[in-house]
Amino acid sequence: MALKRHGLVRRRRAVGLTQEGLAETLRVERSTVARWESGKVAPQPWIRPQLAAVLQVTPDELSELLAVSSTEQPIAERTEYAMRHPSRVDLSTVAELRDSMNSLGEHYDRVPSATLLARAGEHASKVAFLAGEAPPGRVQREMRILQADAASFMGQLVWDASQRRDHVTARSYYAQSVDVARHLGDPNAEGHALLRTCYVALYGASDYREGLDLALQAARTARHTSHVLTGLAMLHAAEAYAYLGQASECERALTGAERYLGQAHGADVAHDLFSPTHFGRLAGSCYLSLGDYA
Repeated sequence: MALKRHGLVRRRRAVGLTQEGLAETLRVERSTVARWESGKVAPQPWIRPQLAAVLQVTPDELSELLAVSSTEQPIAERTEYAMRHPSRVDLSTVAELRDSMNSLGEHYDRVPSATLLARAGEHASKVAFLAGEAPPGRVQREMRILQADAASFMGQLVWDASQRRDHVTARSYYAQSVDVARHLGDPNAEGHALLRTCYVALYGASDYREGLDLALQAARTARHTSHVLTGLAMLHAAEAYAYLGQASECERALTGAERYLGQAHGADVAHDLFSPTHFGRLAGSCYLSLGDYA
């Protein structure tokens, strides 16, 4: 097995950053972060205080993360230990559970959603259990954030696997995510869950008024913390307006969406949800719905 700073990788993911996001925050190249994580080079002394601050660790903890090792305790073993001793769940366990979540997400676009349901459901159950048993403070908060994300992912899987028919179960998972996010005061997790619920209303139940309300609520929730979530919410609000035949409101929502998405950057927590084709595709759908074929 190649030498690698596994602890550094897990910590970066635990705070919700991609390599690109960390690089942008520190004003370095993504390749630099990749070399740090591969163990090929070490961060220069002058950047370590900033790196520690971004990763929310002490200088001593950062030194431990920068240790290069060719052996790692298997993720399953760490998680199972936490399941046997839930009060001892720690940030390393959180990071490993986040890795498992990311792995499920990577498979989402490659395999049928139904094939992921069992694994994702088991993962969500473990996360919910450990979140309830974790010691108060930072560890519990990180577990709750993961719980909100896992619930949103389950709602997405259920809806897809049912071919967008099981609105009730999908909504129940999204409602769990909203409740946890509100308890934490996490506008990004709440906005994401509200946006997912909006999709069910718009494209499943064809309840355009409810879909509009949910999209606007998602935009208000995330407007100070995520340009991507806010922009996507405004895009779907525009589509709801189009379905309702409200052309001028649709135009205003599209203008707002374009403005927010134009400010999107790699450090945005929802950056992975955005693609360059999003705006053009949904704007085109809006005009078709309004009968403006030009």
